[in-house]
Amino acid sequence: MTDTSEKIRSLFLTALMVFSVFAGTIAFSGGAAAAGANVSVEQAAEYDSGTVELALNGSTGDAVDSGNITVFIDGNENPSNYGVDSVVADGTNERLEFTLDQDVQPNRNLTVKVTNLNGGAVVAEDIDVTSNTITTTKTNDTEINAFRGEVIAVKNDTANTSDNSPSIEVDGDSIVLSDSYADNSQVYTVDTSDLDTGEDYTISVANNDEAVVSISDLSLQVNIDDDVGDGANIDDTDTLAVNVSTNRGGEPANATLFDEDDDKVETIVKNLQGNDNAVFDFGNQSADDSPYYVEVTDNQTGVSAESDQINVSESDDGDASFETSTVQDELGDVANITVQMSNTEDAVINVGSQEDDNYYIQGQLTDEDGDGEVTVQFNSYTAGTDNNNTVLSVPGDDDLDDVDEGGSFTDSRANLGEDGLEPQSYSINVSAGTSPDVTSPDTVGTLRLNENSVENINTWAAPSDAEIDDDDVDIYDRIGVNLTQSDDLAAEDVVVHEIQASGIEGALEYEQEDGSASDATEAFVAATDTTPDRINSSDTTTSGLRLYVNRTDVGANADADPINFTNSSDAVTVVDDPDNNSYFVAVDTSDVTFESGDTIVDEEDTRLNATFSVRDGPLTDDRNSDSAIYTTSERDATLNLDDSGVVTVSAAAGQEVSGTTNVAPGTELEVEMESESEANPFVLRPEVEVATDGTYTAMADFSDYSAGTNFTVQTIDVDDISDQEAFSDEEDGRIVEAGTATVSISEQESTGSEVVVDSAQLSDGGFIAIHAGNASGDVVGNSEYLGAGSHEDVTIMLDEPMDEDFTAVAMPHRDTNGNEAYDFPDADGPYTSNDTAVTDSANVTIVEEQTEAPDTETETEAPDTETETEEQTEETTTMDSGTDEVETTEQTGPGFTAALALIALVAAALLAVRRDN
Repeated sequence: MTDTSEKIRSLFLTALMVFSVFAGTIAFSGGAAAAGANVSVEQAAEYDSGTVELALNGSTGDAVDSGNITVFIDGNENPSNYGVDSVVADGTNERLEFTLDQDVQPNRNLTVKVTNLNGGAVVAEDIDVTSNTITTTKTNDTEINAFRGEVIAVKNDTANTSDNSPSIEVDGDSIVLSDSYADNSQVYTVDTSDLDTGEDYTISVANNDEAVVSISDLSLQVNIDDDVGDGANIDDTDTLAVNVSTNRGGEPANATLFDEDDDKVETIVKNLQGNDNAVFDFGNQSADDSPYYVEVTDNQTGVSAESDQINVSESDDGDASFETSTVQDELGDVANITVQMSNTEDAVINVGSQEDDNYYIQGQLTDEDGDGEVTVQFNSYTAGTDNNNTVLSVPGDDDLDDVDEGGSFTDSRANLGEDGLEPQSYSINVSAGTSPDVTSPDTVGTLRLNENSVENINTWAAPSDAEIDDDDVDIYDRIGVNLTQSDDLAAEDVVVHEIQASGIEGALEYEQEDGSASDATEAFVAATDTTPDRINSSDTTTSGLRLYVNRTDVGANADADPINFTNSSDAVTVVDDPDNNSYFVAVDTSDVTFESGDTIVDEEDTRLNATFSVRDGPLTDDRNSDSAIYTTSERDATLNLDDSGVVTVSAAAGQEVSGTTNVAPGTELEVEMESESEANPFVLRPEVEVATDGTYTAMADFSDYSAGTNFTVQTIDVDDISDQEAFSDEEDGRIVEAGTATVSISEQESTGSEVVVDSAQLSDGGFIAIHAGNASGDVVGNSEYLGAGSHEDVTIMLDEPMDEDFTAVAMPHRDTNGNEAYDFPDADGPYTSNDTAVTDSANVTIVEEQTEAPDTETETEAPDTETETEEQTEETTTMDSGTDEVETTEQTGPGFTAALALIALVAAALLAVRRDN
């Protein structure tokens, strides 16, 4: 039954598809005959890259030449590049064929007019324009790919008379088209709109397979662009735009905007971008012609898609305001003024006043990204220099136009080196719209420019290979990793001067916007005077910023020896954080040279003074400065030794060798351990990283080596510019028998604040750590240092009280660094047996802490109560059933009641089973 229905449904759909394709073919053919003409156009098609065929219902009599043919493309008569190149068939045999100078794309409308036909003319309108042509050869030797919706031409050279109009079929799993060529036509057009994507179709002519066509989906999508406009319902101040996507990029498409009367408003041609959106922006549209829609046609294939309806309404009165009525910043910085817009994309902003401030700047704002706000950046350092593009700007996709700066201050400030704006309050106002003549602004506010200052300088140490300006790592995320505050550094490390100062941002932004600086480092070097002159020199940059780093330990009666940054420009890296008035100036001490020619690397110890100042100039009338003093010393490291003066390790895994160093935390080192025994040779070089406290601990596996083996130990400076040289003394080491330990813990009750370990034996002393859950769980407490030997009933206080039952795992640890302080995991690894940590575990039950009842002198007697016994009643009944009398006893009481309840439950269960059955 189902098969029959499916078959009927399949036949019905096939019939519909055949009718649709056949009907479409009929619709493409046709034309009009003018008065006086004896012929008319029965079918017309453009194919094979610019060839046009008109199938006529009769002979033209006289031959048609190119001068009798007029071509119209999209209604334009004889457009350039579309002239008639040659006439192939002159119409005398009831068929007119001619070629054009170039191909007509499927998205174009083609009309042809032929004149001088016995005094008349014929016009063929809306000619089928095909995207691909198959030429018959009586063999199936052609395979083409087509996008669903393309029109394909099938050319048969023998179909030129009414007696020879061969049949044509399009066959998929079943025949979907069966027809014949029109009389006097050699061209048949196949519209693929009704074919299924992902299928292959065979085209046959006169029962000969000619080609296989694979149908794909162009996936042309037209969606209203919510990012550029406001979706399907916008007003006449919003942007009307659509996003167009397709699975094939690089080809042009036409997007045409139509109004409510289906009249064309505007057409935009743009290349599509594959799976990325191409935005077709039609700007603002009038509400009078709403609703609108956009039709997009792929030029190469003629495939079209249409957007949903877009409704445009008249906008309410626009309004503009400030996010914050008072904006504060320091003179020399860049103030961010956020303008919020409602029912408008345009606003005019004014900063300052000619009347009150002798200075003003005005700009026209456009909210291009449609988020309802525009952030305006006002550079108070460049204000008044008539350098409009650096004074007022907007970031992102928004626009700023028609900037006008003026006032007596602007007229008098000739360059950046002259006095800048006064630190005071400046009026700001904003109005919706585009009129520069703002007499009644929507909103007024205040820009408060405070005096700038240099607050302080801090110094930090970083490893010599640290990339401080790496964009993938925030400068603040480096703190505690490879950036440590310090005023005592190792030579060749990087010293980072954290300058906390306001009023610098504008000068650095100017160098990047108007100067040649490409980043914060180049901008800082260009804006700041770093020449090795005396600190009190009057020479300075235009901005008045100055960084001076000099060596102070030069002895009595000698001049300071400053760093020559001119010869050390590669040593400087700057990371700026203007929002927090912080500027990190990193100097690689291995690359700097003093004015004397000496280097930090050449000196064992140096003492330096770094001073940053804002001198008298455009930013201030007074000098502001702060200094930081720090030292550098030769790189070194010291290994930790035991009481006998050697590095002792056990013949086991997880052995620790530690030390201290003055190089920056985060620096990578290697600890080299080399055997002195030919019978037991090894070289181990585990990598370590210096911790924040200047210590380092290397882990090594000595389980494969024999106790009693001697070796040497030294620390290798991987980052040393002298190619990984040792910078600690070479020390002696010895492998001893692996330390042993046992531990025992039993199940117990606890208030949650402590646990008790029954016993432990530690061959080398150490600690007992308590892990929660399992040996890999968190350490929740540890014992005090325990000496070598046996220990019993060791009470261990937990770091935080436990509030529920848990499994306590007791794990003995060695005191590897000998400081009798539990330092795991940086040091003090666990005792092991067969390369596994020694442990024992037990369940700990948490109980409430018992409180002792208060003593009372008076005992209170409980009142006498009658003891209630079970009441039992016996009722004897005689049952006459023809048998012996049966005496039953009715009983009540707790036991009997429970029995009755049990019987009731059993009965209920049996009844349920019966009902189920």
